[in-house]
Amino acid sequence: MIQNIAIDKNGLLFYTPMKKTQPLKIVLLVLKILWITVKTIVLTYAVLFSVAGTIALITAYKYVTTPIREVKWLKTNNPVETAYMASYRKELRDSSHNDTLHHTFLPIDSISPHLKSAVLAAEDDGFYTHPGFDIEAILAAYEYNKVKGKMKRGASTITQQLAKNLFLDDSRSFERKVKELAYTVLMEKYLGKDRILELYLNYAQWGKNIFGCQAASKQFYKKPASALNRIESARMAAVLAMPTRVSPTNTHSTFITRRIAVIANNLYLHHAIDDSGFFNLTGYFPAKDSSETESSTADTSSVRMENQ
Repeated sequence: MIQNIAIDKNGLLFYTPMKKTQPLKIVLLVLKILWITVKTIVLTYAVLFSVAGTIALITAYKYVTTPIREVKWLKTNNPVETAYMASYRKELRDSSHNDTLHHTFLPIDSISPHLKSAVLAAEDDGFYTHPGFDIEAILAAYEYNKVKGKMKRGASTITQQLAKNLFLDDSRSFERKVKELAYTVLMEKYLGKDRILELYLNYAQWGKNIFGCQAASKQFYKKPASALNRIESARMAAVLAMPTRVSPTNTHSTFITRRIAVIANNLYLHHAIDDSGFFNLTGYFPAKDSSETESSTADTSSVRMENQ
């Protein structure tokens, strides 16, 4: 029989039989302690995961709703500068250059219609018909890059370019492309085409320290953007692909000549100019074979895409 060891009042050891119920009590006590320990651990983990889950949900909510708020804000507000402008100023400072940027906002109704049509012809001929991204241009760029064996041509629409300039950095990560697509869809939904074009014309880079068509027009032609004629507008639009390397007043630039050919072709195909208008821009009359004109447009349009 299992016995307990005890000490009497005289300090002598003696043995007493252990009751049969005591082992059961010990087992139950151990089980109770284990249960309390397990319950404490489970509750602790539950609380921790609950906090972590809540934080994760809040983070996800902000991640999703912040772009929506930012885009909606643009419906009635004009930013002081874009993310690209801020980054560009930092680059200028880091290289010990003057970081002053020339920029003046101009409502779209005050911008020359010649400039608006020339920019669309140069940068995004299907702007008013696509949903913010151009599937045909993407496929064409893919095939072109596949043939060339490297990334030489992009297919960014005006909306995509604006999304990148307003909100994003210049990285080529997958995350940035996803964000660009998200901002593009949101701008198309909440801003509409005219507001997107207005923002683009006002925040695109037109020279080394020049942003927006108003500052560019005054710098290059000493007149407001409302007064630009067809030829001046075409030359302004032509430099958007390489704004820090060419000037619209450079009459000897083969790059500008090629870009103006693209602009003239697209304007002609959309009946925005006639034969004489085409001649005024390019110095020659358009090809009467429409397929030849379209082919010329496709070949020269790659100039812009390579520099995006």
